Amino acid sequence: DGSRALELNEGQAQHSIYNRGSVLTGDVWDGHLVLPFTALDSPPRRVAILGNAAGTTSRAYERFFPRARVDGVEIDSELSEIGRRFFDMDNPRLHLYHEDARPYLRRTDARYDVISVDAYRQPYIPFYLATKEFFELVRDRLAPGGVVIVNAGHPEKQDDLEEVLTATMGEAFPHVLRDPIEDTNTLIVASERPVSAARLRRAIPTLPPGLQSTARAAGERIGPPLEGGRVYTDDKAPVEWLIDKSIVDYAAGE
Repeated sequence: DGSRALELNEGQAQHSIYNRGSVLTGDVWDGHLVLPFTALDSPPRRVAILGNAAGTTSRAYERFFPRARVDGVEIDSELSEIGRRFFDMDNPRLHLYHEDARPYLRRTDARYDVISVDAYRQPYIPFYLATKEFFELVRDRLAPGGVVIVNAGHPEKQDDLEEVLTATMGEAFPHVLRDPIEDTNTLIVASERPVSAARLRRAIPTLPPGLQSTARAAGERIGPPLEGGRVYTDDKAPVEWLIDKSIVDYAAGE
């Protein structure tokens, strides 16, 4: 049917999807296109995708927001080549940077309206992309009123990782919300500007027609952030232990 999916490592998750004839996926990538409008009043002008993989989100930005510059940060240059060959990754406004996400943010002087964080290789994530210091760096690279969106993958009904990421992001951002877009994926949204489903709903008439139903669905799902998580820091971030516990609990039916 012309569809393709990119799976890495043990194949625990799909990292890019290509559908012939549509840039929408019916999946988590679509949320990255509409959730910025929980904070923004106009389309983003500059976007960073940390974990560009084979370019699903950057391809969609070309379709819906062709004036946006997209900086795709991907540590594995082979994934970019796969994106070009098999996933139609040819956005002329896409600039690729083949390096680790945190060092890239540290060295760049760019300021972004949107930073999407999808650099996690499920089920495990690099601890240094889940700490207070990392999210403070993200905050410092956002333009005024900018928004960060984090894809938190997890076993079904296991919220430990999401709770930790939410608490940790809350140390850097005063406003946080969640979109439980799938049973195994939650998008966490944060900004120094107030974020809300109401703002997203108000923006729907101004969005490209092809995105409006996606935005309406997101507006129905969005809710307040989870509570109860620990704040992770660079000197204490036991991410692998936390994920191992979630997997064991899921397998045990807890």
